[in-house]
Amino acid sequence: MKTVRLKDIVLANQIQFQAVPALRQVSIVIALSPLFLTPLYTQLTWAQSANPSAINSYIQQLGNPSQKQQAFKSLVSIGKPAVQALITALQHQNPEVRAQAATALAQIGNDAAPALPALSRALQDQDERVRGAAVEAFGSIGKRAMIPYLVANLKHENASVRYNAAHGLTRLGNYAESAVPTLTETLQDQETWVRLTAATALGNIGVRALSSLPALVKSMEDKDISVRHSAAYALGSIGTDVQEKVKQVSAKDLDTAILYLEKGLQVAVKPNLEFRQQAISSVRTPLNALKQEKSRRKITQRLSRSNIMSD
Repeated sequence: MKTVRLKDIVLANQIQFQAVPALRQVSIVIALSPLFLTPLYTQLTWAQSANPSAINSYIQQLGNPSQKQQAFKSLVSIGKPAVQALITALQHQNPEVRAQAATALAQIGNDAAPALPALSRALQDQDERVRGAAVEAFGSIGKRAMIPYLVANLKHENASVRYNAAHGLTRLGNYAESAVPTLTETLQDQETWVRLTAATALGNIGVRALSSLPALVKSMEDKDISVRHSAAYALGSIGTDVQEKVKQVSAKDLDTAILYLEKGLQVAVKPNLEFRQQAISSVRTPLNALKQEKSRRKITQRLSRSNIMSD
């Protein structure tokens, strides 16, 4: 076996580092420890790829089928320094570049928050791929920050834009509480899929969407069976959320939930509306649980009064 001397290793590392002009001044120090070799090369490569000209080159490569995958990975790896260029790319003439730029922003996540206004406009893009990618990006960037843009698009003249906005809100859960009034109005949208998705978004918000219950009960009689079922499931989801958080629910809110779950159940059992059994159960189950909670509270109150009187 050939013996490798430490002197040989040090000499080899010196030669390798001296091949990189930017590192000549530190080659002697670094040569003393081969462990520093890989990290410094990595930092150098990253610094080179993060400069504006490299970023712009990656942006252009997003439209090239043979280069876009690696370019995409590079932009995501660069992260925050690439955000402004990706925002500009959302207006690129090539829809593939626009879609890839939106997806890259989604992967970057919270650091891409400055892109929200541009992504809001991308929700209105003529290309379906771009609109879909913009929705995905909204789902990956700071949740509360995106809500005003989605709410504004619920009133857009283009039905596809309204649908994408409602779909984006379905992914935000109770973060979308401020969207409840507009989502409630959207239950009357002229497009079936917009109404259906608005109902789903309200259901996902849960107890904080109690004010939408009257409108959801009304939507259970929508002319479209899919919208009727979506409204029923949303009503049930809100009821279930009230049930799960019942210790924090006021008597007034408990009464409100029970009232509209009862009304919803009356609608759900109408034969002509053709509700599936699962949809009926989604309303009935939380209703029964909340009625039991109301009875328990009444008993507790009576016992408390009795104790006070006996004292």
